[in-house]
Amino acid sequence: MKRRMPPFVVDLLIAVGLLWLTLINRADIEILAEDFFSRDPDAFNTFLIVLQTLPIALRRRYPQAVLFVLLGAFVVDRVLDYPSTFAWAGMVLAFHSIGSELPRRRSALLGFSLVGAVVAFTAFGAATLESIGLEDVVSTGIMIGVPLVLGREVNQRRIKTQALEDRAERAEQERETRAAQAVAEERARIARELHDVVAHQMAVMTLQAEGARRLAGDGDPRVAEALDTIRRTGHDALDEMRGMVGLLRGGSDERSIELSPQPGLADLDRLADQMRDAGLDVQLERRGSHRPLPGGLDLHAYRIVQESLTNTLKHAGPGTRAAVRVDYGAEVLELEITDNGRGGNGSREAGGGHGLIGMRERVSLLNGELTAGPIRDGFRVRATLPVSL
Repeated sequence: MKRRMPPFVVDLLIAVGLLWLTLINRADIEILAEDFFSRDPDAFNTFLIVLQTLPIALRRRYPQAVLFVLLGAFVVDRVLDYPSTFAWAGMVLAFHSIGSELPRRRSALLGFSLVGAVVAFTAFGAATLESIGLEDVVSTGIMIGVPLVLGREVNQRRIKTQALEDRAERAEQERETRAAQAVAEERARIARELHDVVAHQMAVMTLQAEGARRLAGDGDPRVAEALDTIRRTGHDALDEMRGMVGLLRGGSDERSIELSPQPGLADLDRLADQMRDAGLDVQLERRGSHRPLPGGLDLHAYRIVQESLTNTLKHAGPGTRAAVRVDYGAEVLELEITDNGRGGNGSREAGGGHGLIGMRERVSLLNGELTAGPIRDGFRVRATLPVSL
C-alpha cells in the first residue's frame, strides 16, 4: 500500500512553491511597475510576500491565525499599492481552510464576513487607485468565496464519513457483543449438559463400582483390582468434570482456570499407574533438568501424553507396551510416546477420531510441532513445544 505524504509536508511544499513563483512573477512585472502601481518592489514588499505565502504551511492546524496574517499582509500590500503578484493565491487556500477545518457555524460567520470585507476593501481600492478595476472586485469575490464554499462542502463530507465510520464501528462492537453473548449462552448450555447428564452418569458408575467392590469382598483379586481402578478413575474424571463445568460457567478468564488444580507433567507417574491398572504397560523416562513450566504448557503437555496413552489403550490391543519420554531442553520441551501395538493399520491417524485432532490443536496453540503416525513396530507421537519462561 502506497504511503501518503503527511498534510503538513504537502502544505509546506505548496507554500515554498508559491513563494518561489511569486518572486519570479514579481521580477517579470518590475518593468511595468512605474506605469500602473504607486510603488516599486522593495525589501518590505518581499517581506509582505513572505507573509502571504509561507504561513500556508500551517493552514490546517491554525486556519484562523493563518487567514488573519495573510489578510493583514494583503491589506498593507494593497494600501501601499505594490505590484500585484501570485501571492494572492495564498488567500484562496486560507479561505478554503476556514471552510474545511472550522465548525460550520463558525466558518459561515467568520468566512463570509471576511469575504464581504475583502470585496468591500477591493471596491474601495478600485475607486481610489488606478491599478485596481471593477473586474478586480468581481474576481476577488469569486476567488475567495468559492474556495470557502468548497471547503465547507469538504467539512460536511468529512463529518458524514466520520458518522458512517462511527456507525460501522458501533455495529461491529454490537456484533462482537452478540457473538460473545451467544458463546456464553452456549458454554452455559454445555455446562448444564455436562453436569446434568455426563457427570451424573459418571457418578452413578463410580458408586456402582464402589458397591460392587464391597460385594466382591476378598474374592478374585483381579476383579477387586479392576473395580478399584474403575472407582479411582471415576473419581478423577468427576473432579476434572467439575473443574470443566466451573470453567465453562465462569468464562475463559485465566483466573478461573487457576482456581481449580490442573494436572501437569509432575503427575505422569500417577497417570502411568492408572494405565498399568487398566492393562497397559507404561515406562517413563525423563531427560534433562526437570523444572517448573508455565501452567498452560504444563497442562497441555500432560494432556498430550494422556491422550496418546488413551489412544494406545483403545487401539493397540492386549499385551501392548508404551514408552513415554520427556526431554526438558533449554528452549523446547520434547515429548515422545511410542508403543508396539497395531500401528500400521491407520486406525489412529488424525482423520480417524478426535484424539489426534485435539493434540494438534493443543500443539498449535503453543506454536509447537507435532508428528504422529505408524512406525515399523508400532505407533509414535512426537511433540516439540517451545518453552518461554
